[in-house]
Amino acid sequence: LIIPCHRVLAAGGRIGGFSAPGGAATKLRMLELEGLRMTPEPSAQLAFGF
Repeated sequence: LIIPCHRVLAAGGRIGGFSAPGGAATKLRMLELEGLRMTPEPSAQLAFGF
């Protein structure tokens, strides 16, 4: 199983860190390009449909 590192979230569904240029802003932009919209949810798992 391979999971691209920009898809890994921190505890509580927060974006967390990202070592690529631009840091967390780049990570958020990559997720948005894939169709993910970060919104407050009761559970981080709900953002991914689990």
